[in-house]
Amino acid sequence: MMPDNMIIVKMGEMVVVNGIKESDVILKTTLGSCIGIVLTDKIKNISGLAHIMLPKMLRNDPKIGKYADTAIPAMLTEMKSKGSRITNIKAYIVGGASMFGKSNSLLNVGEKNYIVVREILEKHRIPIIYEDTGGTYGRTLIYYHPSGNIEVKTLNALSRSNAREDN
Repeated sequence: MMPDNMIIVKMGEMVVVNGIKESDVILKTTLGSCIGIVLTDKIKNISGLAHIMLPKMLRNDPKIGKYADTAIPAMLTEMKSKGSRITNIKAYIVGGASMFGKSNSLLNVGEKNYIVVREILEKHRIPIIYEDTGGTYGRTLIYYHPSGNIEVKTLNALSRSNAREDN
């Protein structure tokens, strides 16, 4: 049974949460070649998670969370509308696996997603404080807002890593 405070972020979706509650809000997504990006402002207690499927929008699509070049700016806009300052925002990035093996570069959507996500974060001068990307395996990302704790679990494995933002 899923906890009441858990929000599942599906493929191509994004969510932004704010405030402090009695318990964490848990943001969760499962990734393969997709990138899960958490943007967080610990000063204003605002965080967001996007499940990015593709690097760039090629035609008009209302699902802006699906693409790196639309999801990240949309999350930043929503966070700023809730009082966040871009200078306070930090990023966690997870996923970007090569699900078809490293031999077929045409199918390596994970690497392409990763490159575009990094370029966009650099453009906005948003530091990456945690990263678990690449490889040939899927991951589940669980982010606890506002504590900043993150869990990354590989498929068919125990917890791969645990991190906590210290700022």
